[in-house]
Amino acid sequence: MDKKIIQKRGKYFTVEEKHKIVQELISTQCTKVEIWEKYTGEEQEHGQLLRWMRQLGYNTGIKTRRPNFVSNLYPMVQKNRNQTEQLTMMMNYLITCN
Repeated sequence: MDKKIIQKRGKYFTVEEKHKIVQELISTQCTKVEIWEKYTGEEQEHGQLLRWMRQLGYNTGIKTRRPNFVSNLYPMVQKNRNQTEQLTMMMNYLITCN
């Protein structure tokens, strides 16, 4: 049975609720926006979660956002490797011609 989350405005959370929300942010792979929308129904949190983290004594240096690029960088490496090989071949050619 899933628990139903009662959504309410950001300024009306108790200290215990704020701790629970911040701990969920830290322990999951969810973004601040996803957590905020889950608990308030609002799409923008305007830095409120970061303020709570500071007020409640949490480490604000932790990574709380996902990278916005593809994690598989192999095609980029392969492209650079091909360019390096071409450059090496050109350099060898120039050396042997002189």
